[in-house]
Amino acid sequence: MSFCQLLDLIGRDQISILLEKHDVFAEYINLENIKGALLGVADDKISCLISEVVITKKALRDRKTSTATAFDERWEDFESCLMLDGYRVERNRIIKIEPFIESSEPIEDDLAKELRRTNLPSSEEIIDLIKRSAEEFRKPAPDYYNGCLTYSRVALETLCKELAIQRGLIVSDNDTKVWGNSIRFLKEYAFFDKKEEDAITSIYTFISPGAHKPLGFTDKEFARFGMNLAISVSYYAAKKFNG
Repeated sequence: MSFCQLLDLIGRDQISILLEKHDVFAEYINLENIKGALLGVADDKISCLISEVVITKKALRDRKTSTATAFDERWEDFESCLMLDGYRVERNRIIKIEPFIESSEPIEDDLAKELRRTNLPSSEEIIDLIKRSAEEFRKPAPDYYNGCLTYSRVALETLCKELAIQRGLIVSDNDTKVWGNSIRFLKEYAFFDKKEEDAITSIYTFISPGAHKPLGFTDKEFARFGMNLAISVSYYAAKKFNG
């Protein structure tokens, strides 16, 4: 959808030629039809189409100077969406950030399925927090950094609290140590063992405010990395609960 929004800025004639070149056909060139046409196209064609747009970014941007700012904004959003899916743009090429597993679903989709299977009262709230984390990630710098990690961390905290409550933990409204108490209770109840407790609390601390960003990571890379860590460990906890 982000790619469609970007295409919508470059002019109908240009879009028509670009789509036809890659054997993608839309009856009318508008945003909705472009999206519909792309949904029915094989992944390899989409990849080739996106690659050409990335390679010719400057030419596409320079076609209409009046839309240069809009193009830059859409391009930044497009790059953020690519990064969420495990890719980044580097020297006019699309680079995979991490290994690709054929036919695998995004971990956030797997998490949503497992959360709904738990029937926890806050499952939809946790799913919404993950979505909000991704939305924050797409914001311009520097807004995305703290928002993305905060929503991911709160999602993990909320899940562990719900799991502990299901196991009998009583949580008061003014409990300021709900995270620590929940994790401790889950270990004492033998839901988590010591290694699992250490791993989960370490990840929580790692993405908390004031945590040291690893050398070599940009803010954008670390925000995505931290978000994925929180999603992965949340999936692990939900999957184990459903066990």
